[in-house]
Amino acid sequence: MKKITVGLLLLFTSTIGLAQETTKKQKKVRPGKQIKISSTQQINQLQNGALLVRLKTQKSTIAALRKKGKDELADKRETQQADLNREIITAFQTYFDFCPTYFFFSDCSNTVREKQFDSVDFLNHLLQIDTTIVFNKKPFLTAEFGTIEQDTTKYFDGYYYVQGENGLERRTRYYGGTNMGFGALVIKSDQFIQLKKPFPYYVRTFDSLPIKRSPKTVVKKMNKKLHRFYN
Repeated sequence: MKKITVGLLLLFTSTIGLAQETTKKQKKVRPGKQIKISSTQQINQLQNGALLVRLKTQKSTIAALRKKGKDELADKRETQQADLNREIITAFQTYFDFCPTYFFFSDCSNTVREKQFDSVDFLNHLLQIDTTIVFNKKPFLTAEFGTIEQDTTKYFDGYYYVQGENGLERRTRYYGGTNMGFGALVIKSDQFIQLKKPFPYYVRTFDSLPIKRSPKTVVKKMNKKLHRFYN
């Protein structure tokens, strides 16, 4: 009985020691390294899953214009948004092959977030609800044309050396940093949370400049960046 008790005590002690050692190893993972691990998981998730693209409707803006009696302006805004949405769908269907894509209006954001796909109205290339389009609930990320959210976080990414007055000098390298809220095609999580570098989560549209990128150009660049990062 005494040998059994001692044996159990030793087993219990070694189990605690192993758990403590595992906890110590987990705590040693740097934030920057954890972000890199997450980015790897996300790109694999996307490659084996799907991208759900959210399209804007500007319903509230258009309704406000009609309420003020500005029907002509409301019609123009509605037509422009519909044309842009069709252009976005065509760009993805023609130039994006990293993973399957599905399209939905922003009205369905909550049902997508809650993964209630039976209640999501998926759209065809004519912006029509198409009940034949079925999403099989595999892993997915989301995307939309919008504005980059500001991210001032920087992550340690190792050291590099430069030639200084006294020989080689060691410098610290970081990635991340401030984004200025510019227009872009942005990839987000399944909860519509903006991803982080090193995942290639955005391509700029330059929509504030006189010459901006078309959806076709932006989508092609995003497709290329995702393939490069995955490989």
